[in-house]
Amino acid sequence: MYSNNRRLQFFWLYVIIIPVQLVGVSILVCPILIWHDVTYVSNEYYCFVPFTQTRGILWILLIIYGLPLLYLLLIYIRIILFIRQQSNTVILAVKRRQQRDLLAIQRIFINVGLLITIGIPGSVLLIMCFITGQQNPFSYRILMIGLEVSMTVLSIEMIFMTPQLKKIVMRRWQQNRITPIAGDIQMRTITS
Repeated sequence: MYSNNRRLQFFWLYVIIIPVQLVGVSILVCPILIWHDVTYVSNEYYCFVPFTQTRGILWILLIIYGLPLLYLLLIYIRIILFIRQQSNTVILAVKRRQQRDLLAIQRIFINVGLLITIGIPGSVLLIMCFITGQQNPFSYRILMIGLEVSMTVLSIEMIFMTPQLKKIVMRRWQQNRITPIAGDIQMRTITS
């Protein structure tokens, strides 16, 4: 069924790239374990890096939040520079492709903007903890609810931002709806 090129893409994606990324992230997060910054948060009943551990929190923010945003920023800057360097006298097909690419970039900027916006409450609580030295009792809960909301919002938003995916979901939703059929229908009653 699959062509050789498709099999090669599948191989690179699922067999090589994803495990390499998982190993890379695990190695990048290891210093937190080596520094013993992960502790049991007694009032929350789970292990996490407390806000009082400045080194651990800064490392988490840099590795888990900062590096992906930096990579996205560099990629988008390169794409924008490439699009701007194209001459103004391009054929119509290339111009349509550029418009499509620009639309995709705008959608990705919306995704990144949503991620940053949802991360603001946790960042504000973290800054307040650094300034006052006292931690809000709901800091961890607000931080975790931000993560949960971001996953939910981005999943739903991805459906509505991608026209092909939206069409598939709407088609499935329409198939699952029960609609009355116009006209006279004789109904049988089953008695027991």
